[in-house]
Amino acid sequence: MKKNAFLTFIFACIPGAGQMYYGYMKRGTSLLVYFCLFIMLGTIISPLVVGVAVVYMFSFFDTYDLIRYLVAGDPKPDEFLLPPDWQNQLGGAKAKMTPKMNKIIGWCLLLTGVYVMYDSVVWPIVSNILQQLGVYWDIIYTLNNAIPSVVVAVLLIAFGGRLLGFGKHAHHNDTDDLPPYQG
Repeated sequence: MKKNAFLTFIFACIPGAGQMYYGYMKRGTSLLVYFCLFIMLGTIISPLVVGVAVVYMFSFFDTYDLIRYLVAGDPKPDEFLLPPDWQNQLGGAKAKMTPKMNKIIGWCLLLTGVYVMYDSVVWPIVSNILQQLGVYWDIIYTLNNAIPSVVVAVLLIAFGGRLLGFGKHAHHNDTDDLPPYQG
């Protein structure tokens, strides 16, 4: 399954396209959806645009990681990239979520809804009242604008620490015995 190296590089630069070029349609579709989702969410909560860069870089390097597995004769299965607690049933038509994943998604939705309500309804009213009273507090505006960045930064640090093994369990890297990509 030798592919053109130049086309591989070009497609690897497009989230999901490199995976699709090598026949990983579900994996590529997942990355493309995540990329677009972070762009859309980033328009609502601007610090989430960081997710665009994360998905982009993951997609690029994942293309070459898939090639390493193919060269080693142990290709990865083509699966949708879902959180680890999700289990595909009925050929991927439905996803069953564990109670833990339900709680995580529930908290994310709740916090996003509260933030959007605060940013689009509460803060404009409070700001208008303060202006009507003649109160101009620059520090309040600065703090209001910093809230999304602080929340996203804390979440990134928490998830990064967990991935590095600072949480309960350290994960074993199963790619140590694969040969390097000879591209």
